[in-house]
Order: sequence, then structure tokens, then C-alpha cells
Amino acid sequence: MNRIIFALDVYDYNEALNLSKELSNDVFAIKVNWPLVMNNGISIVKEISRYSNVICDFKIADIDNTNRLITEKARENNAWGIITHSFTGRRSLKAVVSAAGDMKVFSLVSMSQESFIDNYTDDLIKMSMEENVYGLVAPGNRIDILRHIRSMSGDLKIIAPGIGAQGGSITDAIMAGADYVIIGRSIYSDPEPLKKVKSLNEILGDD
Repeated sequence: MNRIIFALDVYDYNEALNLSKELSNDVFAIKVNWPLVMNNGISIVKEISRYSNVICDFKIADIDNTNRLITEKARENNAWGIITHSFTGRRSLKAVVSAAGDMKVFSLVSMSQESFIDNYTDDLIKMSMEENVYGLVAPGNRIDILRHIRSMSGDLKIIAPGIGAQGGSITDAIMAGADYVIIGRSIYSDPEPLKKVKSLNEILGDD
């Protein structure tokens, strides 16, 4: 079982596709963010989906209708999953879940950036569970927060950013309850990205 989600935070079309092809057999999914999509269009999601599960890290945070439109476009382009904020409230979150269809919805309840205000994290977890999201986003570099979110989230999958460049440890994050760890800069900045991924998988004991 691969536990690494590769954060493809690059701009260039060719670099993105080459990395996707090279790493696809050794990661669970590839996460794309706004920089890549803004530079190349939403169709880049469909192209990468030929090689791997794609999670659209769009951190949706708008009214319900706009959330629906964004989610539908990700689904039309073969995204496997999508990340949405939940602080905008139940109606906005419900719109994402409804529009997602078979696409997996991950609700962001805390961030790897320490300036994130965690006062409402418990409320966001409860609401996310009530709205039947597939999983949560929780910080892999803030272990106490991650462990707390795991304790409240039942069987929901947890994906954890903040590994590597932001100081988080993959083993600490998995031990604290993450199902998957999100790693970007430590991989794509390495001169040998595939070798780097394989070494990380060895640490996790994954094939």
C-alpha cells in the first residue's frame, strides 16, 4: 500500500507530465494545486489522471453555487478527489459533497501553517462527518493537532501535508493517525525524484 500523495506544485506542463509518469507507480495519488491549473488549464487534471489518482487541492471556500461549479469541473476532468474548506459552513460543504458524485471529498479542518486558527477545528470535524465526507486534511507537522483530529474522526481517511520542507516527519505523521502523507518539495526538488520516493516508501515499509 502506497501512503504517499505527491504534491505536484509546479507550473510547467512538461515537467508536470514527466513527473506524473515517472512517479505514478510509487505514489498513491498526485495532488494538483492552483498554480499548475492556472498555468495550463483544468484539462491538465484529465491528462495526469491517465497515470494516477488525482486530488484537486482547490481548497474551495465560497457560496454553495460556486462550490458546486468548481466541484463539477474537477469531476468532469476525472479527478479522483477534491479538497474543500469547511469553515464556510454546512451549506457550502454540502454543495461540494453533492456535486462530487463518486469523487472523494476531503474537508480541510486544520492546516500545516502554524498561524491557522484552530478554535473551530472540533466543530469542523463534526460537521464534516455529518455531511459524509470521505476524509479530512490535518497537519502532519503539528502532531498534537493531528492526533486530536484522528481521535475525533472515526473511520474517515486523513491526509496530512506539512511533511519534509515544512518540518513534518512521515513516520510521526503515520503514527499519529494519518492514512496518507502529502509530500511535494522534498520530491520534485530532488535531482532524482523517483529514487527519493522509493526511499520514502522504504521508510514507511511500503512496496
